[in-house]
Amino acid sequence: MTLRSISVRVALGFAAAMLVACASGEPAGDAEAKPPAELRASVDRTVATTGDLITYTVEVEHAPEVEVALDDPGADIAGFRIVDLGRAPVETLASGRLLERRWYELRADLVGSYVLPALTATYSEPSGPGGDLEAEEISVEVESVLPEDRSEATDIRDIKPLRRIDAASSWLLWTGLALAAAALALAAWWWWRRRRPDGSAPEAPPVPPYDLAIRELERLRRTDFSDLRELRRYYFAVSAVIRAYVEGRFGLNATDLTTEEILGRLDGLARLEPLQARRLERFLVATDQVKFAAHLPALEEIERTYEQALGFVTGTRPVEDPEDSEIAAPTSDQAEKAA
Repeated sequence: MTLRSISVRVALGFAAAMLVACASGEPAGDAEAKPPAELRASVDRTVATTGDLITYTVEVEHAPEVEVALDDPGADIAGFRIVDLGRAPVETLASGRLLERRWYELRADLVGSYVLPALTATYSEPSGPGGDLEAEEISVEVESVLPEDRSEATDIRDIKPLRRIDAASSWLLWTGLALAAAALALAAWWWWRRRRPDGSAPEAPPVPPYDLAIRELERLRRTDFSDLRELRRYYFAVSAVIRAYVEGRFGLNATDLTTEEILGRLDGLARLEPLQARRLERFLVATDQVKFAAHLPALEEIERTYEQALGFVTGTRPVEDPEDSEIAAPTSDQAEKAA
């Protein structure tokens, strides 16, 4: 038997082994089966400074027939404030398994060592009782923006010695001071001419709450709703616009109150009609579902939320001229149909 014939037989045997492995449905070198579900957690940085945003990502990989219930971390995570959160669409991997991903933007205001606790989840499958999942703890160090040893700062230098000024330099210095004094006097005269007759300086008129709310709603209308982060920021922003409008229009500090506290004080607002109070309640509840319950709204829900905000602002616009009341504010029947 020649060397060439031996090489041909070895190559044919290797090819036959690869065909058998492919026919069995298992990738070569990876015969170990994966568990029904896996839970993973990670952060984009383990060392940060106060005020930095840390993205905390949670991934759940499972078989299509397996259902996974992930525990909600709550309003904060291990001392970090949750400033934003969301979830990505479910992804189908090449292996046929499903990948669910959630993200949280965290911020720490205090220096120290933090430990993100081990996340837990439960899963169930049709062929068995299911089980529990747990991700590892993650340590994060938050440092100060100031150096630990203030003596290391290099922005403090010794005082330079005094330098003699000759006559020419002295003349230039006094000329510059004289020109600066003249310019200051001219600015003071211009300011004095623009003052009011009573002696007070003119002030720009404040923007009415209605005009400010309409302007901000129109700006938010141009949000890219296909971007999940921009969508969540939109709901936080449109809720802040309506809360600021309620504060400026009705004198209720809505920007500092929770939704439950606002709804509990609506009956005490004499200028707010019951119909508009119900419209405001529906709007606040709908936006909270997206802001805090990780609800992903459909396009028609986004449009409905915008119409609720716009309808509430236009329906509660103050009427200055009684003759223009029909134009300035809709009637109750019209507002009910718009709601």
